Amino acid sequence: MKNIRTYISLCLGMMLLCVACGEDYLKEQALDRFSPENSLVNKSGFDAYLVTLHRFAREENFEDRPDPMGNGTDVATSGVADGRFFTDYTQLNSQTDVVVSYWNWAYAKMLKVANLVITRAENPNVNWTEEEKNAVLAEAKFFRAYTYNTLVNLYGGVPIIDREQSIPRFDFERATRQEVLQFAMEDLEFAVQHLPLVKSGLTSDGRILRAAGLHLLTEVYISMGRVTNDASYYDKAIEAATKVIDKSAGDYQLMTERFGDLQRPGDVFSDLFWTGQQNRSSGNLETIWVSQYEFGTLGGGEQENVTVRWWGPKFEDARAADNRNALLVSDSLGRSQGGNRGTDYFHYTIWSDKNDIRNSPYNIRRKWYNNNKASAFFGQEYKTAKGPDGKLYALNADGSLSNVVIDTLRTLYPMIRKVEGKYFFGANTGRTSNDKIKMRLAETYLLRAEAYLLKGDPASAAADINVVRARAKAAPITAADVSIDYILDERARELIIEEPRRRTLVRMGLLYERTKLYNFRSKTTIQPFNELWPIPQSFIDANKEATIEQNPGYPGA
Repeated sequence: MKNIRTYISLCLGMMLLCVACGEDYLKEQALDRFSPENSLVNKSGFDAYLVTLHRFAREENFEDRPDPMGNGTDVATSGVADGRFFTDYTQLNSQTDVVVSYWNWAYAKMLKVANLVITRAENPNVNWTEEEKNAVLAEAKFFRAYTYNTLVNLYGGVPIIDREQSIPRFDFERATRQEVLQFAMEDLEFAVQHLPLVKSGLTSDGRILRAAGLHLLTEVYISMGRVTNDASYYDKAIEAATKVIDKSAGDYQLMTERFGDLQRPGDVFSDLFWTGQQNRSSGNLETIWVSQYEFGTLGGGEQENVTVRWWGPKFEDARAADNRNALLVSDSLGRSQGGNRGTDYFHYTIWSDKNDIRNSPYNIRRKWYNNNKASAFFGQEYKTAKGPDGKLYALNADGSLSNVVIDTLRTLYPMIRKVEGKYFFGANTGRTSNDKIKMRLAETYLLRAEAYLLKGDPASAAADINVVRARAKAAPITAADVSIDYILDERARELIIEEPRRRTLVRMGLLYERTKLYNFRSKTTIQPFNELWPIPQSFIDANKEATIEQNPGYPGA
């Protein structure tokens, strides 16, 4: 028996030795059919990764918190009483949650997948045509450029990673702002050559088409002009925007007549944002890129649009003069929590034109009506007035002040109605399935106006602004009226909530100046160095083979 065991052991040992001597034994085999090695072999495999990029782009907003692109700027503050959400800039540091989250979103999600697609597309064994390859590269490079444009306008110069990383690295170095913009520009210049044009009958809701590449390229060219002082970039920006405006990139047009659900009270501006009316398939020819929310659809996950939750007041806490709740959550009033509150600059200062439909009751809710049947004021307008102490009070039936104080910071203030819609899962959720507009033609006009102004052609800038104002029924302006501040005012009127206002102000170098001027809460704490966020300390510490300089003003700089 002992001899038999010895023999068997010897045979097994020889077999293992023979196997170990073969080089193939040491090679890793990707057994998972979803691994890049097995899936990135044809166009459909690459398309699956592009869908992942769309999903990650949708997740940029981190919808479990108030909008960080609005709060702490000239247009919005948080209704929350404490110093969070950029109401107190002294709390902003290299470990702040949103600072870390945006960085990780960019590098661990967007750039990781984009670079994987771009690198693996060069594999000569992929079964596709050259046209299919370029189409995939174009969409991946658009997302990579979009991500770097986001990073550079939040953190300044950041490390550029241009290919898939197969081994851990600890030696990243920061590029300059100009280098990051140059990299994004080159990606977009390739993308706009190969992204598809929108065609008659082609809706492709959510997909990245050539107009989206040109729109983003316009913004990047403007930034390059600012950072290099080379005015030729403004000419390039004008050319790129013109290709979208003159229909060279497809049939895009400002919507000037009502469309969609015409039984719903409203105007054409409100129609742009109503449930089911954001995409081209609904007849909305103004939108260029719309982020899709597909709750209940395979691949859609459990994502819902929570913009209404953060950008509306916490009106459920408002009480009438009889001390009963005046405003109840209903199908027409989804549950909002006052995470983002417009500043007085947005609510009042910029609305001097009484004919501007963007300030109509269909687009900004300034009057509220008691909908609590248990209240003596049911069905009546919820009226308030300031007392001698400066506080706001609910009014009695005879118009006198009651003793009910209204919290105007969080509970009651004008509500921007473009966030409203149908509450498919109940109004109490504070969520809709509204798709979210990321780019539309009105902004393309305003970007071209900015380029014209920076080039020294305010007359052409005024003409572009007037196209947007004409749709809004607002009075035209003259060349003498145009300035960067005026363009920012017009962007606020047209694009509130849609535009990442923080990034717009940073790329113009005006975040500190305008927040100091218009944000009644943040102005006492914001400092010039807060134009940029700090680099996350976790990244600085992990990058042990090279030094990452912290942005000036923050600890460790």
